[in-house]
Amino acid sequence: MSIPELPVCAVIITYHPDYDHLATLLSVLAEQADNIVIVDNATPGAAGLFSEFKASVKNLDVIVLDDNYGIGHAQNVGIEFAGKKKSKYVALFDQDSCPEHGMIDKLLRTAAQLEGQGVRLGAVAPCYKDTQAGVLSSFVRVGLFGFSRTHYIQGQGPIEADFLISSGSVIPLSVLDDVGGVDASLFIDHVDTEWCFRATSQGYKLFGVADAVMLHSLGDHRVRFWFLRWRTVPYHSPFRYYYMFRNSVLLQRRAYMPFKWKLADIARCLRALVFFGLFSESRMACVKMMIRGVRDGISGVTGKLKS
Repeated sequence: MSIPELPVCAVIITYHPDYDHLATLLSVLAEQADNIVIVDNATPGAAGLFSEFKASVKNLDVIVLDDNYGIGHAQNVGIEFAGKKKSKYVALFDQDSCPEHGMIDKLLRTAAQLEGQGVRLGAVAPCYKDTQAGVLSSFVRVGLFGFSRTHYIQGQGPIEADFLISSGSVIPLSVLDDVGGVDASLFIDHVDTEWCFRATSQGYKLFGVADAVMLHSLGDHRVRFWFLRWRTVPYHSPFRYYYMFRNSVLLQRRAYMPFKWKLADIARCLRALVFFGLFSESRMACVKMMIRGVRDGISGVTGKLKS
């Protein structure tokens, strides 16, 4: 099956990026995307850093914001740029992700196939491989008793999911025109979760493509431990738990967020409170940020964490 001409714009969100990793990401995307745009959240010295890349990477544009407005705002800036380029699809990337060879082509093939079957496609996303453990991810559905994970079976084809991580996902611009961009007020965590459920509430479907693979880093580091089964838990800096808990509280109030997700997310937050409150090296800082996040979520605080 040949791929029709489907222009795709890759949007990379950066904030204090690692030079070598970003150079690798750009070289890979230069072979897979028609246009690339970096949207930077006010990294000091960004203009000089990115000028080197612009000289060597074809079809690269750079937009440096005047402040750190968060991943949601930066993604919306990139999405608007993709629209101006007349792209049909936008592919979103974090600075610590890197697609394997042919990943975007595989996602485009699947998108074309699903749309040809009359599916109201919201987004397709790859299976990601953790850069630390090398483990392939599963795709998530929400059930009455929490989150369930669907692992790839050879020959299975696209796997429907309830939500996808934004990095690596390919989204038709027409869907973004209809559903709207991401919620910039969330700043960072749950930005992709909120958009996915907003899209599915309007009848769109989301799919994971297991043979499209992307390297991706979750958390500052990951720890594997045994509790009923082997589990791998990502550790984050304490401030991230503020956004996780605050945005969870904010999303609990939104009618289009499924009730079963709300129950599962409450359970997830309680587990995180207990686990990181006991086993994190910075347990007190984590707990303080979680409590502050809950308090600000109840008060309706949005945007960047005030120091």
